[in-house]
Amino acid sequence: MAHVLFHLRYGVKDVVVTTSSSVASQFLKTFDANFSDRPPSTGADIHTYSYKDMVFLPYGSTWRMLRKLCFVHLFSNKAMHTLRRVREEEMALLVGRL
Repeated sequence: MAHVLFHLRYGVKDVVVTTSSSVASQFLKTFDANFSDRPPSTGADIHTYSYKDMVFLPYGSTWRMLRKLCFVHLFSNKAMHTLRRVREEEMALLVGRL
């Protein structure tokens, strides 16, 4: 069976569809960095100071460095234990505002 690729346009969004799991695997594993960035957005540009945060920053060396720093300093077991009280206080404030 031939591998088929479709290019669809949903409004302003481009979508690529394939009928083959091997082609999908190439998109999602081999060439994932080519398709990992979000499209530019004026709102995101304004709220993130020209995409300077980890969520909207384009994939690259800066993004990888920020991800590494977050995992080492924010998401490690030691950091989670140390910041537990802060998380509990913030959760209580959030629930209190509901």
